[in-house]
Amino acid sequence: MRRTGFSRTKEAGGSEMIKRKVCFLIAAVLLFMASAVCEGASLTWAQVCKLKTSRATTLYVLIDGELTQSSTLPAGTYIRTTGQKEGNLTGISYSANNIDPLYGFIDGSVIVSATTTVTLPSGAVVTVGEALVRSSAALNLYLRMEYQEDMGSSKTYTDAEGNVHEIGNESALEDLTKLNGDMAYYVGLGQAMMANGSYTRTVYRDDDGNETEVDVRYMGLARSMIMMNGEEQLVETWRLTWDTKAPDGQVLAIVSPPKGSGTVRLYAKSSKNSLLLFRVPSNRVVRVISTGKNWSLVDIDDDECPRGYIQTEFLDFFPNVPMKYESAQISVNGNTRGSDPVWIRSADNTNSGHITEFDLGTPLSVYADNGTWSEVDVGGYHAFILSKFVTKDSAVTASK
Repeated sequence: MRRTGFSRTKEAGGSEMIKRKVCFLIAAVLLFMASAVCEGASLTWAQVCKLKTSRATTLYVLIDGELTQSSTLPAGTYIRTTGQKEGNLTGISYSANNIDPLYGFIDGSVIVSATTTVTLPSGAVVTVGEALVRSSAALNLYLRMEYQEDMGSSKTYTDAEGNVHEIGNESALEDLTKLNGDMAYYVGLGQAMMANGSYTRTVYRDDDGNETEVDVRYMGLARSMIMMNGEEQLVETWRLTWDTKAPDGQVLAIVSPPKGSGTVRLYAKSSKNSLLLFRVPSNRVVRVISTGKNWSLVDIDDDECPRGYIQTEFLDFFPNVPMKYESAQISVNGNTRGSDPVWIRSADNTNSGHITEFDLGTPLSVYADNGTWSEVDVGGYHAFILSKFVTKDSAVTASK
């Protein structure tokens, strides 16, 4: 590793999961590609609707000329009116698959506006469906079709209450078709996931040789956090195996950026000209899927990004074998409870870069301690922390 540190002692030895964010992104990509990529394609159902239900309401349908109670439309369902009336009920259309409309009748009093206003660079103020502002790409597609304009450098819109929001700010509204950012990025992201795979099958083996497929929360050289039997568990990493084409001595790696940089770039392909997926922080522990002279395919175990390629020179490789460590927790003055976070660093000196901070009580796997600095695994990083912030688990237990 490109840092001053302590020597490590290594002992000889040796449910298919889909990440939540990856699932969301795949769905978003497919939805957007289906609705907005090709010329003349329509927007999604929600993006073209300017009405919705204010609360859950009963849906009625006509069967043999008579209104019959069918189901319940949830609050916030995007609808269009058909102009039909049956007593005090209003005819509407809605979509269960974001494409094909279904028809029925509901109480007209629950129908409210689902619009917002956008000011174009020309100064014109136009009313659009509120779901359009989830995606700058979708909004610009609509504005080009309807007004031969787009938002230009403008990044805000005003909702029905007069509040100003950023375009693409998903927290401003609730919608199953959340898409923010640039269309080309999401299309490229979808292509990268299809090419590289969107998950890494990982198996945990217990003392009796029983194997269980698990969801990996984060990796460490000594211990990793997994989801097993419905709860998070910190287990020794050597008990985990995963689908990899990497040599036995290179199945784990620590991200080691060039001097002066705190991150390494993760690309969609083994080329600097491909889509930049993510900037991986220094000292992150990753699973290696395959290796090459110039590029390696890795899985970061991060819900925010898929598998991708890192330049091999920026990875320090390790085998997955039992390692000597002491179990500990982050503490302040020996206290493992409280709200004071503690920073970890890329090297064992105060001039090294801060990586990230962790709460008190966060578990550590300690490899070495020179009295001032401790070399540790913590939260998916292999890094350094001031020893005064480390309390061994035996001491924690003894103090309770």
